[in-house]
Amino acid sequence: MNKAIFLVFITVFSPVPTFPQSVPDYGHADAVALAAPDSSGKSILALSRYFSTNLHTGRERIRAFYTWTARNIDYDVENMFNFRPKDEPGSIVTRTLRDRKAVCQGYAGVFHELCDNAGIENYIVLGYSRQNGQVVTINHAWVAARIDSSWYLFDPTWGSGFLLNGKFTRKFTDEYFMVSPAGFIQSHMPFDPIWQCLHYPVTSRDFLRGTFPKKDSCQYFSYPDSIAAYNRLSSQDRFLSTYRRVEKNGVINTSVAEYLRFLQQSIDIEEANQQNEIQNQLVNRFNDAVNHYNAASLLFNEYIGYWNHQFKPARPDASIQKMVDTCNYHLAQCRKLLAGIEPQQETLRQNKELLLKAIAENQKHVNEQNAFLKEYFITPKGSRGALFTRFPGPAGKSR
Repeated sequence: MNKAIFLVFITVFSPVPTFPQSVPDYGHADAVALAAPDSSGKSILALSRYFSTNLHTGRERIRAFYTWTARNIDYDVENMFNFRPKDEPGSIVTRTLRDRKAVCQGYAGVFHELCDNAGIENYIVLGYSRQNGQVVTINHAWVAARIDSSWYLFDPTWGSGFLLNGKFTRKFTDEYFMVSPAGFIQSHMPFDPIWQCLHYPVTSRDFLRGTFPKKDSCQYFSYPDSIAAYNRLSSQDRFLSTYRRVEKNGVINTSVAEYLRFLQQSIDIEEANQQNEIQNQLVNRFNDAVNHYNAASLLFNEYIGYWNHQFKPARPDASIQKMVDTCNYHLAQCRKLLAGIEPQQETLRQNKELLLKAIAENQKHVNEQNAFLKEYFITPKGSRGALFTRFPGPAGKSR
């Protein structure tokens, strides 16, 4: 006799007890989910609007999210082994809503985004499972969500139906809706122990053996504080902290090892992105310095033209001095910006050196003109014209 299985990745499965949380009557929420028009199922935004209009509590909404997801998405048997943690969540959700077919990532992604739009704190959890008393080392995904200050687990994939002889049969069950962490750990093992949502987490080896140690043999773990700290971390630090927790909890099968490789790749990518960002900041700073240098050069060239006409037509002395002072300002800003650049790339280092030499050359000409103007302003106006023959003019146009 063939046995039906809930949706994971093997062909024989006897459901294990998961001790679902005792919950109130969700008849109204289920009815709303079943009555959702097809048009609302084309996007997360449309679904969210529909549910927010017809349901008013977090518990009702999350029930409707679970019911709609489990009842409206078929399991994608052909791609049941194509679980990739690196797949972009947004594209998975879009494809799931379009095709109404997915593996566990699609189910979890739709449920997750509906919760997000409803303001329900939740996280997609990656891990593996136990079936028929045996650990199945193939990736699986579900969701952890906080309702009324308590954490619960949800698996709309397993709630949608079962496989029989390699074919999906839709058969809704709420056995995997809002399950207590202590019950869920019997069949679902997160890679990262933080998402067990237990004060006394189970190690990978304990899960493999099917033994759950007593409290007095484990160290207390404040997972709510750890989740709060996790939320404050940068993307790179999240990957790093997750890597440490996963590694510490035990690398005992290929699924855990592959997840650690994914985390390491993510850490490497984040580090590369961070280096690129630093480099982009240096380049932007250098470009700002170039802009100040060019502004100084343009203004000094304007001053040269005015000097060559012996400051005609006449301008107030303060206006003439301002031309040179503004050149000084831009050159000073240019030097200040370059002082904050410690380039790692040889091209940028060479460009910095060239610009510093150009600044020094222009500064020399600006200083000469400051000395000229000092003499020019104390000279009676009738005698000022002679200064243009006595003093050397600006040394050509600025670079």
